[in-house]
This record gives sequence, C-alpha cells and structure tokens, in this order.
Amino acid sequence: MRKNFLRFAIMALFIAFMASCSKDDDQLVQKPEEPQWTVRPDFATLDTRPQSVIEQFTITDKDTKPVKLDENAPKGRKYAIVIGISDYYGSSSDLQYCDDDAIDWYYRLRAEGYTVYYLLNGNATKENIELYVNWLASVSTYGNEIAFCYSGHGSNGNIISADLYYISSSWFRTKFYNSTSNKMMFCFDACQIGAMKSALAKSGRVIAVASSSNTYSYDGDPYMNNGVFTYYMMYGFDNIGYKYLEPDCQYAVNQMYNWAYNKGLTVAPSYADYYSGNFDL
Repeated sequence: MRKNFLRFAIMALFIAFMASCSKDDDQLVQKPEEPQWTVRPDFATLDTRPQSVIEQFTITDKDTKPVKLDENAPKGRKYAIVIGISDYYGSSSDLQYCDDDAIDWYYRLRAEGYTVYYLLNGNATKENIELYVNWLASVSTYGNEIAFCYSGHGSNGNIISADLYYISSSWFRTKFYNSTSNKMMFCFDACQIGAMKSALAKSGRVIAVASSSNTYSYDGDPYMNNGVFTYYMMYGFDNIGYKYLEPDCQYAVNQMYNWAYNKGLTVAPSYADYYSGNFDL
C-alpha cells in the first residue's frame, strides 16, 4: 500500500514538472516582432481636404519671385536653414523622427562653422519657411557657403509645411534663381521629393534626395532615431569619418538601398553633384 502511494506521488510530481516545463517552453516561444520602421507616405494620400482647398494651399513659382541678393551681406560666411516636421497640424499626419533629423543637421552644420537657423514642428509654417528661405537666398552671394536641409512629408515634388501647405520644387527654384554662391548644399529626406534634384540643379550645388518622384522615404527604428536616409548621412560623417559631402551622400544612398532590400522595400535615394572638386561642409 505504501509502495503504491509512493508510486502515485512520484507520478504526480513528474506530471506537475512536465506541465511546468511546457508552460516555460510556451513562454520562450517569441512572436515575430512587428517592423519598427515606418513609411513617410505621400502626403496627398492623407489629405482629406477638398481639392479646391488643397489648391489654395499649394504654392509654386507663380506665387513668388526670385529673391534679391543682399550685396551688403558679409562675405566668406556659412549660412544654413534646417527644417524638421514630425508634428503636423491635426493628428493623422504625424511622423516620427523628422525633428530629430533637423536637430542632427543643426549640430553637424554648426560644428562645421555655419550660422544655422532651424524650424521645428509647429514653427515650420508656410509663412516662417518663406521668411527664412528668403533670408537664406538673399545671403547666397558669391563667397558664401549655403546649406538647406528638410525632413518631413513630401508629395509630388512638394515639401509640406506644418500648417499643411504644399511648397513646390518650382517655388524653391525661383527663390534661389539669383543665387551666385558657388557652394550650396540641399538635402531633402521626404517621399516623392526627387523633383528637387532637377529644380535646384546649378553649378556649385550638391542636391541629395531620399526618394524619387514616385517612391517613399522612411523613418528608421528607435535605434536609428532618424529618417533612414538622414541616419546614414550622419553615420557616414560621424562613424565612417567622411570629410566630404559627395562620398557621404553616396554612402547614404548605398546603405539605404541595402536597408530596403533586406526588408523587401523599394527606395530610390540619389544625389546630384554640380560642385567642382570636393565639397567639404
């Protein structure tokens, strides 16, 4: 009798042990992680306003004139504007790391001796963007070095202001039409922004874009804490040690392609180099 009781007790302990192991095994089985990157979509797909309103919120070359150069501006200086918009008016259009992109560009350019002004989130309205672009274009005289960086929504060659204006590539082309600076850099980390590359093409300039006219850009994961294109631009400078803009742009282009390939995504980052020699920031 005692032997039977002992046998049953051992059996009960074994069954309890196996049940515990099974539960532990279940806990060890991890569900596949959701992708932590997010697309920066074509803003037009999110814009629910009537077409008549959207047209009123679109500015092109017909809505501006070339900026007059300030010939009294100090020469031999470096000037920059950086814009990053993650928090758009309303709540359905927000992005993740565009303001972080702008902050990184701010410190990068300051370290290179630029006088830098920045517009982040709600401050990057159409009115403020125009005000600061007018200033930047006015000081883009021969001998001065100019940089303009934007991270945020894009759509069909437009950047999107925090107050939801479409600001076109033709508008930018017209603003900088009179520029005589022989050293200018433009960088756009947004979707469908490829038109900026051709609109701003001119001798002495380098124009980098995170997308073509019909592809998207992406916010990276929390480790990147940047848009993917901007992340690799910063990584090239900070970790690879690139001193010149052209190899850094090429690195960012290559790495974004690799990043997208591993995720089954289609991207088309690129840059155009119209600067003679090596462009050191």
